Amino acid sequence: MPILLYHYVRTNPKPWDRAGFRLSVTPTAFAAQVALLRAGGAHTVSLSQLLRALEGQESLPPHPVILTFDDGYKDFATTAAPLLASQGMTATDFVVGDFLGSPGYMSAAQVRQVRALGMTIGAHTMDHVDLTRMPPALARAQIEGSRRVLQDVTGAAIDDFAYPFGRHNPAVDRMAADAGFRDAVTTAGGELQYLSERFDLRRTSVTGGDTLASFAAKVRLPLPSRRVFGPAGAGDPVAPPAGGPGLVGIPPRRR
Repeated sequence: MPILLYHYVRTNPKPWDRAGFRLSVTPTAFAAQVALLRAGGAHTVSLSQLLRALEGQESLPPHPVILTFDDGYKDFATTAAPLLASQGMTATDFVVGDFLGSPGYMSAAQVRQVRALGMTIGAHTMDHVDLTRMPPALARAQIEGSRRVLQDVTGAAIDDFAYPFGRHNPAVDRMAADAGFRDAVTTAGGELQYLSERFDLRRTSVTGGDTLASFAAKVRLPLPSRRVFGPAGAGDPVAPPAGGPGLVGIPPRRR
């Protein structure tokens, strides 16, 4: 079960910013990726559906994939969510509680709008901090506070959690479970998901360095004719900044 990890859906505003390039999938590339998923017969599902399937309570549709976005950027509301909804697809956005309404981030109203489009909201702490480097009381407040704030904004249960920077340990996992979360995602690569590791779900990063071919490989779909995607080059990333190639997916963790 591939769980894809996105950040921005935008054209990187600073071509010299390598981190910005890596974290930014252009709207054109994202539209091509969505078209490929649709053409290949993929079905987007939620983390809750994955957990129910692992528990034997639900059957998943053919070729399931989970789309996730980290940090709650505004372009999720303005670009990604409307496109996904128009194609009958869904995604989860992990929102940082104290970033709501800050420049470049979704407002509370936009969070409610994307939920109305069928998207899921998850929590990503209050301030995007490394939970493994904080005193336990502060880490617990970051986890519990983010769930409480987002439940107040949405009026619904917030069940999914993402560790900032992907960093966690058994103590942090227990804090997330004790706060009422059902699952948590990391940034460790890989497609194998286990019910016994519901607080250690793996994700595959989609970056500005991905071509449509590399994206197709990540979701295990063939690359169809260009006619599906429009003019030649659609979905290809802009060239990375000088100094080396863009980052590609994180290799799967060995078990």
